[in-house]
Amino acid sequence: MQDKRTTPTEILSLTRGLAILQTFRSRQAPMGNKEIVERTGLSKATVTRLCHTLVKMGYLRQAGMHGKYHLDDNVTKLGQSYLKSLILARVAEPLMMDFAERHQMSVALGVGYGHHIIYLCYCAGDQSATMRLRVGTLVPMHQSAIGLAFLAALPADQRESHLQAIAAQYPDDDIADLPDKIAETQHVGFSVSFGAWRSEIYAVGAPLWLDRGNSVAAINCGARQSNQSRDHYVKTLGPELMVLSSDISDGMEQIGATFSDD
Repeated sequence: MQDKRTTPTEILSLTRGLAILQTFRSRQAPMGNKEIVERTGLSKATVTRLCHTLVKMGYLRQAGMHGKYHLDDNVTKLGQSYLKSLILARVAEPLMMDFAERHQMSVALGVGYGHHIIYLCYCAGDQSATMRLRVGTLVPMHQSAIGLAFLAALPADQRESHLQAIAAQYPDDDIADLPDKIAETQHVGFSVSFGAWRSEIYAVGAPLWLDRGNSVAAINCGARQSNQSRDHYVKTLGPELMVLSSDISDGMEQIGATFSDD
């Protein structure tokens, strides 16, 4: 079900900042604003603002007399420093950790980027039998419960953009059933994945609406399938994960934190 919130969008400032950094991956020479604009398709004003921010945060540095940009040392710590510094992580992590300890599972929060979900927060119960991932992990959107939950929450045009990216990246994968999976997620409010990404991992995903419904992220919980029935994921973990999503959203609203694009 779509929830009472309306017109959700992605966390654009984050995805645009990552898009800028990604343009440097295959280049050694510094780039100016004009080149970054051409490579990202962003406006000059947006590139100027975000590059200034990334310089101040230590992810870009300006080189040479023309002040072109080059990657700085903090890029190597992107997953652990920049992403974990987000206000969202500080609000969500205590709630996620409580869930992870109660159910002895891993819990992650992420946003979409092209054909991936990128983890902004991650924690796991100390006795949980699961993959040990981390902030900055990239998960295939179409193969994961968190990816399905994210896709289900997006407006149709943004969802289509991600579906095109998935089709381009995975031309040999059969994704014909994705629309049905998305529709089912919208109907029940959460998604399930029984070994779709990793054969031994069972997981549940739920949309996370921020900014009173104007921004979209997603959360998941999962563990290795031993000692866990599929019914437990559907009847217990799915509904409880939806409550966790609401608690995180409410926590952000209570402190007035926002991820709306400015």
